Amino acid sequence: MGYRRSFTKRIAVHYSGSVSYPASQNGGSVSYSGTAYEDVTVNIDVATEPFEHSVARCNNHVGTLTGAVVATEAAQIASIRENARKVGQTIIDGFFKTVRSEISQQISELSSRINATLVHLQELAKRCVDKQRQMEVDYNRISARYLKIFDELNSELKNRIFELDRPAFVFKADSDESAARFVEGPLVGTAIVSGSEESSLQALISASRSKKQAQDTIHEIDRFLTKQKRLDQLLHRCILPENRESAVYIPICYLETSGEKGVIDRRLYQAECFPTIPLARLENPLSAASWSEVPQSRAESVRNYFNREVSGHYASTNPHEVRVKECITRLFNIATIKSL
Repeated sequence: MGYRRSFTKRIAVHYSGSVSYPASQNGGSVSYSGTAYEDVTVNIDVATEPFEHSVARCNNHVGTLTGAVVATEAAQIASIRENARKVGQTIIDGFFKTVRSEISQQISELSSRINATLVHLQELAKRCVDKQRQMEVDYNRISARYLKIFDELNSELKNRIFELDRPAFVFKADSDESAARFVEGPLVGTAIVSGSEESSLQALISASRSKKQAQDTIHEIDRFLTKQKRLDQLLHRCILPENRESAVYIPICYLETSGEKGVIDRRLYQAECFPTIPLARLENPLSAASWSEVPQSRAESVRNYFNREVSGHYASTNPHEVRVKECITRLFNIATIKSL
């Protein structure tokens, strides 16, 4: 299918010349010149049928080639897949064959070891049974011998104890005979009635004692609750209904040491039962505070308490503890007690 293209362009044409005219009086010639413009349109018809036929033929050839390439690729993919499947199947079969062979070898080895172990265990079991039978025989023989010895010792010990406390044993035998006569005689009913009355009376006495103890306990509880109530009322009357801030003092130990090259080490020791105060909160106030000498009476009290605590902790006469005690006392005597 062809197509047309049109091109339009304006063309300028320059003209000039002269014209002679006849004489009316004198005659002569006149020159002229100028430029004329003309729009020229050129139509070009392009015939594309041969090229389109060539393109169509080329497209057919390319389609045929594409089909061939696709078929070749599909065949190659199928071949690769089939070869991969065969290779994989071969590897899997070889792997499982190797595993089966290895397992069979291990089974054979373990079977032989198990059979040998079972035979050994059977021999050990027979030996254990023989040892058990022998031990039972030995135990029965030894136990019979020792039982005989113990029976003789018990009999001899019984005779000797009886000879040592013959009057007590004779009295016990006579009392048992008398008790048996009373139990088996006509006084059995009397003993039964008296025993029943005695047990009833003892039960009443026990119940009365329990009631008395319960009454005493209730009285003590009542007295304690009364005192607690009075104490609560007293505290309620003494407590002022105010909400204000107040200072709370807790014991701490602030230690500042000076080492080599002017290095200062600061440490803070606090009791675990009180709230913890950060070291940075106390470091600057304690360092910048003005420390003064402690009065003599207060320093003497601190010294006495310190000496008493050191003596209580190092009361042994061990040379090491004695040296430690002397070193602590010497360091305390060197230091100067100051306070804020």
